[in-house]
Amino acid sequence: MKNTQSAIFAEEQQQYFYYHLEFSLNGEISSAALKAVIQNFNFTIDSVNTLIAFSSKSLSLLGMDIPTQLKDFPNYHGVQDLSMPSTQGDILVWLKSDNQSLLMDQMLAIVGAMKNIGSLDIEVSGFNYHNSRDMIGFVDGTGNPKTDELRYQAAVIPHNEIGADGSYVMTQKWVTDLASFNQRPVKEQEQIIGRTKVDDIELEGDEQPNNSHVSRTDIKVDGVAQKIWRSSSPYASATEQGLYFLAFSCELSRFESQIHSMLGLTDDGVHDRLMEFSKPVSGSYWFAPSQVQLEAL
Repeated sequence: MKNTQSAIFAEEQQQYFYYHLEFSLNGEISSAALKAVIQNFNFTIDSVNTLIAFSSKSLSLLGMDIPTQLKDFPNYHGVQDLSMPSTQGDILVWLKSDNQSLLMDQMLAIVGAMKNIGSLDIEVSGFNYHNSRDMIGFVDGTGNPKTDELRYQAAVIPHNEIGADGSYVMTQKWVTDLASFNQRPVKEQEQIIGRTKVDDIELEGDEQPNNSHVSRTDIKVDGVAQKIWRSSSPYASATEQGLYFLAFSCELSRFESQIHSMLGLTDDGVHDRLMEFSKPVSGSYWFAPSQVQLEAL
C-alpha cells in the first residue's frame, strides 16, 4: 500500500478530528490554473493527513487518465419514495488529525488556495464519537477488512487497471433524526442496525432481520463479497446531527450494489430500515489517485 495516498489507511487515534471539503470548479477554469493550485497544496504537514480526490471533469482538466468505472453520482430513486440525491462536486479534500489547531490551519490554507478557481459547496467538520460510534450510538465501520492485504484488495484499484494504486471514493452527508431513533427500544434499534449496541456483536440467524443495515450492505454479487473501506465520521451541532459517509473501493460498482440493496432496488424489494431515520442529502463519486500519480503532476 506504499503507493496509495497515506491518509486512506493511516492509523487513527480516538481523539481524531476531521474536515471534509467538497469544491465545484469555476466554469472557465483552465487546466494550467487548476494544476498550479494542486501543485501548491502542502500534503506533508506534520500530524495532518491530507487526501485529495477528483471527479472525471477535474481529472480531464488535469490531463490524468480516467478510471474505467468513474462517473458522476446520479440521482438514485428507490422504493417507498426513498432516494439518494446527487450533488456531484469536482474536488474532494479530506483532512484528519489529532491536533485540532493544525487541522484548522490546513483547512484554511486549502480553502484560501481554492477560492479563485472554485466554490466550497460542502463543509463538514467531524470527530471521533465515543470510541468510533455513530451519533446513534453504534460502532461504525465494524465490517471493514481486518488485514492489510484484505484492505488493499477492497479499497485499491489493481495494478493492471487504469488508476492502479488509486481508489474509487464515495461521499454522502447523512442527516439523522436522533429524537425519533432514540425513542425506539434498544432491542428494536439493534434490529434496525443488525448489531448489538453495547458490545457491537453482529446478530445471527433468525435474529438478523433482512431489512437491517448489516443485511442490506454486507452483500455478495456473483459470489464476490462487496467489501469496501469505510472512513466515515459523525458530525453534530445543536440543530443537526448525522454522519459524513466516506468510503474507498477497488470498484465503483461495489458502491452501486450496496446503494441498490439499501434502496430496495434488488429482486427482494427490501430496503434498509436505517433510511427511515437517516437521510442522505448529498452524493458524489471521486477518484483518489495514487501518491505516484499526484507527484507526477
